[in-house]
Amino acid sequence: MEASIPANEQDRLAALRRFELLDTPPEDAFDHITRLAAKLLNVPIALVSLIDQDRQWFKSHLGLAVRETAREFAFCAHAIHGDDVFMVEDATLDPRFSDNPLVTEDPGIRFYAGAPLRTSDGLNLGTICVIDRVPRPVLAPDEQEALRNLSSMVMMLIEARQAVGYLHPVTGLSNRFRFLKDIDNVLKQDGPAASRTGVVVFDTAASDQYATLARSLGQVMADLFEVAAARRIGDALPGRPKLYHLSAARFGCILPLPDDAGLEPWLDAATAGLGAPILCQGVPIATSNGTGVALFPSDGANALELLRAATTAAHQAMEGKTPWCRYDAAQDHASQRAFHLLRDMVPAVAATDQFRIVYQPKIDLATRQCVGSEALLRWVHPDLGPISPAEFIPLAERTAFVRPITDWVLNVVLAQVAQWEKAGIRLRTSINLSMLDLEADDFSNRITALLDRYGVSPDLIDFEVTESALMKDRGKVNRQFKRIRQLGIEFEIDDFGTGQSALSYLKYIPASVVKIDKLFVQSLTTDRNDQIMVRSTIDLAHELGYRVVAEGIETAEVYDWLRAHGCDIGQGYLMSRPLEAPAFEAWLRAGGFSGQPQKTLCGANAGND
Repeated sequence: MEASIPANEQDRLAALRRFELLDTPPEDAFDHITRLAAKLLNVPIALVSLIDQDRQWFKSHLGLAVRETAREFAFCAHAIHGDDVFMVEDATLDPRFSDNPLVTEDPGIRFYAGAPLRTSDGLNLGTICVIDRVPRPVLAPDEQEALRNLSSMVMMLIEARQAVGYLHPVTGLSNRFRFLKDIDNVLKQDGPAASRTGVVVFDTAASDQYATLARSLGQVMADLFEVAAARRIGDALPGRPKLYHLSAARFGCILPLPDDAGLEPWLDAATAGLGAPILCQGVPIATSNGTGVALFPSDGANALELLRAATTAAHQAMEGKTPWCRYDAAQDHASQRAFHLLRDMVPAVAATDQFRIVYQPKIDLATRQCVGSEALLRWVHPDLGPISPAEFIPLAERTAFVRPITDWVLNVVLAQVAQWEKAGIRLRTSINLSMLDLEADDFSNRITALLDRYGVSPDLIDFEVTESALMKDRGKVNRQFKRIRQLGIEFEIDDFGTGQSALSYLKYIPASVVKIDKLFVQSLTTDRNDQIMVRSTIDLAHELGYRVVAEGIETAEVYDWLRAHGCDIGQGYLMSRPLEAPAFEAWLRAGGFSGQPQKTLCGANAGND
């Protein structure tokens, strides 16, 4: 007969999870108690049993090989209903257990006695129990008292274990688990203390900065940094609220303010001076202070939500280089969107209806003939709709997603180029690469294999590169440039003139084409500064032997200006929007931008723009 569910089951399960015992490794302290129980009561089996939602799990088990059984067969599930020792003299004669497989099969339970493991607030987590394979009379009063004492010992051990688990080993401050518990305790109160609860998070170093500190100066120095940071924050906090050590270089406190009136002055005082270097054994160590605050109930309904909101605000403060930041739901929404996009990139690559390639023609400005195309990656998210590459490619570059995306693009584009070549369309197609692609040791080998696989001539492919991601190993990148150039593939410097894509690129990238960013092109006929910069770029590139491509041409006036000043190739909505492959072929057959059929199609550039 299965035991009934206790009336306080949800609270009991919550307490069980709070103690973080389930599925943890064996611990000698618990095993000593079960051995003592077995010896005192002269039984072959002794257990520390925890009753989970649908199982009983043994934190310690003597004389029984398994670590858990189904809850429906657990004797202990009956024992947790009472306050005292629960006993069964002969299970085969008890209608509740006579058909139980733990009785009729291994281990063949006949006698059972279990004392509940009772928390201070009256919740039974499980039992310490003793079992025999032969019937026995009920325990004598002194034996029952011994089992109760052992139960008390187990609970003291559990609570002591939790207390140690609530302290950070470096600073001795209460840790993240204690922080969450204390926030929840405040939220359970009535009145203004709960209705105006605030959570503050202090980041004293960015994660990469802390990792560099530990790697370069050693973990001992990193620990000293955290101890000193905790002391500095604690000394700065007005009212000296309790400080918690949440994680590496991150601290927190519960905001001691009943309303918003004193919020700004309190935060200004709390963060004053936190950005100054911290002296550790005579070495000044730079900090990257970011402090975030979140208030209940507007910024979170529970401890976890408030901590997440305050941590998000601390990141915002660090990125914005401000002393502190109040949680901003709009910015958090952007962060959540970025997370969802990253999460959905892998299934997008595997799907057949999300990623696609479109091709934008490249036009010889002098002849108006199409000399190539740029392949552009598009993503239609099943829930969010079209996602700009300007949004998702930088996200991919922060993670390991660049490689699978690049491989997908390469496969699709090379297959298309091979198909066009068979159809007599010989147009050079350019593919945008991240610098992270070029830092992969095997990238040139992967390109060689793909060219062979699809039977594509290297002179039909260009790679466009821009330093949108930070280059970590220039030597490795240069070796990849050399190997790929030896295959016969040319490089273009994309977005020239913006960001880091400037004169230094001309020094170390073995390119043959410079591509002027549309930022300088679209206002050419009205902005004299843009005219000077574009004209100078064209002249410099030609002097150095580069061809020049201008993107973002949308008007005839801009087209004519670029042609008059010697720009070689252009692309933009004036000539054609990006087209699906069949539409691109139809556009060519109709004469393209010139309106005249092209008998021989050969020329320029495909990528992730």
